Amino acid sequence: MQLFGTDGIRFVVGPDKKYGDELVFSHYLIFHIAIPAFRVLGAGKYAIVFDTRFSSSLISYLFSSVFASCGANILMCGILPTPAASALTISFGLGGAFSISASHNPPEFNGIKFFLKHGLKADRTTEEKIESEFSKLIQGDLPRFWENWEDDKSSKLSHSILGNIKDAFHLTFSVYRSFLLSIAREKFLKGVKIVLDCANGSMYKIAPEVFSELGADIVVIGNSPNGHNINVGVGSEEPAKALETEGDFKIIFDGDGDRVLIGDKNGILYDGDHIISLLARFMKEEGNLKWGIVGTILSNMALEIFAKEMGIGFERVDVGDRNIAYKMRELGANLGGEESGHIILSDFLPTGDGMLCAIKTLFYIMKSEKDISQLVINKFHQSKGKVNVKEKKPLDSEDFTFVRKIVDEVKRKNGRAVIRYSGTEPVIRVMVEHEDKEVAEKFCHDIVEELKKIFHNNE
Repeated sequence: MQLFGTDGIRFVVGPDKKYGDELVFSHYLIFHIAIPAFRVLGAGKYAIVFDTRFSSSLISYLFSSVFASCGANILMCGILPTPAASALTISFGLGGAFSISASHNPPEFNGIKFFLKHGLKADRTTEEKIESEFSKLIQGDLPRFWENWEDDKSSKLSHSILGNIKDAFHLTFSVYRSFLLSIAREKFLKGVKIVLDCANGSMYKIAPEVFSELGADIVVIGNSPNGHNINVGVGSEEPAKALETEGDFKIIFDGDGDRVLIGDKNGILYDGDHIISLLARFMKEEGNLKWGIVGTILSNMALEIFAKEMGIGFERVDVGDRNIAYKMRELGANLGGEESGHIILSDFLPTGDGMLCAIKTLFYIMKSEKDISQLVINKFHQSKGKVNVKEKKPLDSEDFTFVRKIVDEVKRKNGRAVIRYSGTEPVIRVMVEHEDKEVAEKFCHDIVEELKKIFHNNE
């Protein structure tokens, strides 16, 4: 059974027919995820952070209780951004960490993200091992599972050895805060008005503290979480409120803080591709850029052209910052990311961190004394669409024959089309890219209409 999507495990908290065959939260489910996870990851010390969803605290304690009962030691870090899990793993030399969050998804979703001892998200091999043990467990293999675990000499544990759970919020908050403040010189934002959109998520407390400490005059929105309003009307999925608010810059996070978008004083929004081009430009000037840029299949064609003109490498991987991180490691690159705002600066952290990226980007802008519009690429137009699905069909099947013909036509017109199933939502996504906006929108519309025909009984 495949538990993992693009970014960890995701499930619905409370059954809802519109989500089709999505996993549904229960105490049973968390237990049956935690046991296989421990079986694969083993004893050691782990950190757990969580976001502001009504279910996150409960899930974090359920999951950590199972790990502790098996012999692990758990640092309960409270509400902190997902990238803090990576930073704390490295800072404390932990065996790994977990983030209880469904990122940019609506409040009724939640999930678990896994980090290994080097601060990277769990690789696919690790995920497959956990999925394998999960399948054994739900098929009634629990007695044999425990017997095998007890006989595993490498674990050096017995049923009588228990770990413990420690409240470490104040310590870990301070450590992560100090890490962020070390990125740029003190008070470099003095006199700059910054609008912070914390998405009613895990940035709501730490982001205002950090940007105030850097000297900014801050206006904060999306900082009143109530358990049910994360990503609702605010954040990277709905940036309009932030863009309309007066300020020199608008820093817009998603619910768990691993994404960032930036708006300027005129309310113009700059996405991950824009930000990556700016970072690459200055990092190369400083002599700090290694190899080039790692993007995804959705990275704008203008970013690829920019990289070639700069004389640096550019490579695409599948969507997901985990895929970017491992490719960066393979190539020796220190900059990568995706249009959604997941951006990795691996000299500092091997995962996407919205606040780290925002600080570094603003530092370069202030240093240049130029407007952000002068420092980023001019993107090709991207037209996007999506169709709800309950059951995925193979994209290479006969059902998609006419869709593939449209994609070929896009290529002949010097454009690019990407069709993929989302790893975080029950939808199939379409992106068509072209220098001409009308061409992109026409082909995107045509593809979406064909997909609706294919999935007309499937929504």
